[in-house]
Amino acid sequence: MVDTKDEIQPFISHFRDKVQRLRGYKFHEEDRVFKKNILVSIIDALSCVTSNPNTGNRQRFTSMIKNFGDWPDHDRISAPHVGYLLDELNSPEYEKAREFIKSVIERNSDGRLVRLSDDPKIEEFKEVWPVQFHENVLGQIKLMSFSHLNLLYAHRNSLVHEIRDPGHGMEFSDDNASPYYHGRICLEGMSNIETRSLELVYPLEFYLRITDNVISNVERYLIISDINPYDSYQFGSSWIGELGA
Repeated sequence: MVDTKDEIQPFISHFRDKVQRLRGYKFHEEDRVFKKNILVSIIDALSCVTSNPNTGNRQRFTSMIKNFGDWPDHDRISAPHVGYLLDELNSPEYEKAREFIKSVIERNSDGRLVRLSDDPKIEEFKEVWPVQFHENVLGQIKLMSFSHLNLLYAHRNSLVHEIRDPGHGMEFSDDNASPYYHGRICLEGMSNIETRSLELVYPLEFYLRITDNVISNVERYLIISDINPYDSYQFGSSWIGELGA
């Protein structure tokens, strides 16, 4: 009989070793996205062992970050991104929400790097958001679309499918282990109209840290739950796993 712990150790070491080697790879600073892409692939791969069969990519990834990432700000709502939504909504029902978001953005527009801890928690929207938090207000967009958990998934999709960071954010150094906003001023068009924004950045060191957290926490989960991780994958010569060849 196979001891599950004997299966967990090489499984976890496989991913932990990849992250350790990745840290040492020397890429041009503008190619951080390549490392981020590998890291979200590792998180995706690990999510197979903590999800039920046929669970979709979004649910697998966000559940992994929520339950194993040790990220205290994952459920905060990005004020600047809610602001982009409110720019598209003309209904007076959202006036309180507009005033609330405006006050948050103005408070955080003093030129410093703004940490996610300055973003509001979902409970702070109770008095200003006129519909249910999970109710669509523009297409499939809802207030919860702007939680950092869901924005991280949007970031993951941009990395995987477009090999780029969304938005206009810049990483100022490699020692930023926490996400942040920075101010941006842009002159647009022939009239040089000035636009200002707070750009969201999920830096490389943040991805490295959260991947380390995921690996360690998944290891504990597998041991406590007596789960053989290899049972969650299809192996064989056939590239179509269900054939089992």
